[in-house]
Amino acid sequence: MEYIVRKILNTKMFDGDKGKKWGASVMDKKYEILCISQFTLYHVLKGNKLDFHRAMPAQESEPFYMNFLAELRKKYIPELVKDGKFGAMMEVSIQNSGPVTLDIESSVKSISNDSTENVENKKESD
Repeated sequence: MEYIVRKILNTKMFDGDKGKKWGASVMDKKYEILCISQFTLYHVLKGNKLDFHRAMPAQESEPFYMNFLAELRKKYIPELVKDGKFGAMMEVSIQNSGPVTLDIESSVKSISNDSTENVENKKESD
């Protein structure tokens, strides 16, 4: 989790001084961060159907997500870290400057959270 928090805060994905591309991070710019839990990102296609069996169960993922938010707020300016309601259907409107999308993944083994051991064991048994 520390790895992902560090990457979210420090990856240079915004224009820096004098318009230098990829020259500034969220921390440099003091931007807000909007976190929305979205288990549908962790899917596989089985034919024409979405399958979410590899997603962490809600009873484990909610504490994991809350821990992630706490870590993000601890390492950054807490009032600049915003989040939606966990597990709720939401209508989210955003405006991208891009198109730029970054996928940040971390090995389950590097996450120091007991609840993720179940995910690791599940992956190994699949």
